[in-house]
Amino acid sequence: MSTSNSPPENSIASEQPNQITGPYREPPTVSNATTYWRCEACERESIREQDLHREAFHADECEVADRC
Repeated sequence: MSTSNSPPENSIASEQPNQITGPYREPPTVSNATTYWRCEACERESIREQDLHREAFHADECEVADRC
């Protein structure tokens, strides 16, 4: 298992910059480790992917929010 924070191979991020990427897995050394998704443009993260598809989730200047 990789603990890298690089985008998954099947991620849209490899095709277009500033996208929603994930899921990432926290290292097993983290108590209550979970998976999470990240907006590469504003660097906000959530354990629920659907959060990142809401405009209100993103920072005001986030270009991904304009596409939600």
